[in-house]
Amino acid sequence: MQLNVKVNTIFLNNYLKQNNFSESEFAKSIGVAHSTVNRVLNRKRNPGGKFIAGVLANFPELTFEDVFIFENELPKGKMKQIV
Repeated sequence: MQLNVKVNTIFLNNYLKQNNFSESEFAKSIGVAHSTVNRVLNRKRNPGGKFIAGVLANFPELTFEDVFIFENELPKGKMKQIV
């Protein structure tokens, strides 16, 4: 089983709205492309190390537990029956 880090999109979208941040402004402040932020917020991509580090370094009021969640996923094509 693989453990993936995902963004708590509800929390992060609310945070951006409450603080009047656009996706572009947020991307610039954490050091990633706007397209990366958009894909992460739309769950088309998982956040990478640069995204995670950028959030935690530039927004000290946010904790890892606030913004990110862990999800377990079975590897694709290897579905095994759990008995």
